[in-house]
This record gives sequence, structure tokens and C-alpha cells, in this order.
Amino acid sequence: MVFSHYAVAYLDILGFSEFVKEAEDNSRPEKLIALKKLFEEVIPREISIDGKNASYPDNMELRCLSFSDSIVVSAPLEVKGSYPALIAVSIKAIQISHSLLDMGLLVRGGIAVGNAYQTNSNILGTGYQEAVKMDKGAPQITLAESAEKELGNLIKCGRPRYSIFARNEQGNIILNSIHPEPTYMPDKSGTVAEYYKKYREIIFGNLNKLNSQEHSQAKDKWIWFARLFNANIKYFSLSSIPIDDELLTVSINYLNPPDTEGSSTSFDWMKHFTAPGMKIQFNSTKEKN
Repeated sequence: MVFSHYAVAYLDILGFSEFVKEAEDNSRPEKLIALKKLFEEVIPREISIDGKNASYPDNMELRCLSFSDSIVVSAPLEVKGSYPALIAVSIKAIQISHSLLDMGLLVRGGIAVGNAYQTNSNILGTGYQEAVKMDKGAPQITLAESAEKELGNLIKCGRPRYSIFARNEQGNIILNSIHPEPTYMPDKSGTVAEYYKKYREIIFGNLNKLNSQEHSQAKDKWIWFARLFNANIKYFSLSSIPIDDELLTVSINYLNPPDTEGSSTSFDWMKHFTAPGMKIQFNSTKEKN
């Protein structure tokens, strides 16, 4: 048994146990179909960046394991492929999150980089344990300090500041779990506009359903997610209608400007997470945007 460095995403699926229970009932065949699509289509699907499809090679050893109401995505850092392990794991986690939201389910969890031992059916190690222990509050996927450090190392080595990452209102780096990249959608033939319209209905429906006091914690999670939905509409200039303008958005800024020495007017780093067709006006200071 040999431990090596892995990027590990632990995804805790809220309401998954009940969903599976209902899928076992022959009267709800649509839920069984949704599970089949998740495990047989979405999880094995290729990963891509900036809309360019590229299957990850077998020797990348990216794996997805399912335990009860959670999914674990992992890849070893030592395997050098088209995608760094952390990026590959993050993209796959977003694809899965899209599919689960399409099923009416929210995801929370963490991503860490550390020691792990992995087989085709199991994983253990401090890297995996760190991902599991991440904050269990809002339905967000948060990068542990170890993953933040690895992301920083990738950027220093010339990798782009991927728009799949953002900072939340506490200043922690999170995944944009509903990043509007078409190849991340549950069905590759679907459009971002179509899915965001459906997501809006799912979020709005849950907000209306969870009005009682006994469901206050569950409603808080959907309120936070509604704000993430609004933030994506605003940032990426999507045509979807925001969910209740009074909710505003969560405070995310798609990573902070780098505190680099020299010219404060160079914003070349920004091109990596500018949405197509979006105009951005920059200040001449280094203040956070």
C-alpha cells in the first residue's frame, strides 16, 4: 500500500438518500432514469476547458466513487496529462453538480490536495479526510488550504486563472458549481439558456415549498444557492431572469486581482475569466473588483 499526492473532491449530496429511495419505486421511473444518466453518462464524460472537448486519458487515473449519499472525485498529482489533477477534479465536480441540480439536488463539500491511497472501489488517506471535513454549511464546494496552495502553484507556473473558481463572501475559494460552460451541462445538446431556465424553476419551486419554520435550514441553503444563480447571471451576462431581485447575489468575485509589483494598469490576467461579449470597466487601482 503506497500513499501519494492526490487532488480529492468530496461531494455531499443533499437529499440524495430520499431521491434514491423514490427511484426504487416503479411509480417514479423518471428518477431512475436520472440516476442512470448521472452514473452512465455524466460521470464518464470527457472534461473540457473553454469549450474545447478533450477526453481525459486513462492514464490520468481520474476516478469517481459513490458512497451512500456522497461522491468522491480524485486524481493523482504525479500523473501529467492535458489537465492538472486539481483542475480535472474540479471540472468533473462541476459537471456532477450541474447534473444533480437538474435532478433538484444541491451539493456541498470540499476539495483538498494531500496523501491518498486509491483503488477502483475505495480511497483513504489524509487528503481524502481533509476534503470530507470541510465546512458543511452553505451548498458550496470549498477549496481547503492545501488545494488553494496547489492552485496558486499552478498559476505561478503559467496556468490561467480559471473562471471555475471564485471567492465567496468569507474570502474562501469555492467552485462555481453552476459555471455556464455548455459542455458542463447535464446534456451536451442542451443550451446554457435552456438549463438556466430550468434551474430557475427548480430553485424557485424549492423556495416556495420550504416556507414553514421546520424547513428553515433547508430554505436557507436554497436562498444561498439562488444568490449564486443570480451572481452567475450578472457576471456572465446571461439572458436568464434573476430569482427575486431582493435576494441580490452572493459576494463572489471570481478570484482577486494579483498583488503584483510594477504596473497597476496591466490586466492581462483578467482575460482568462471574461465571459464572451461582456464589457468590463477597470479601475486604475489594485482594489478588489
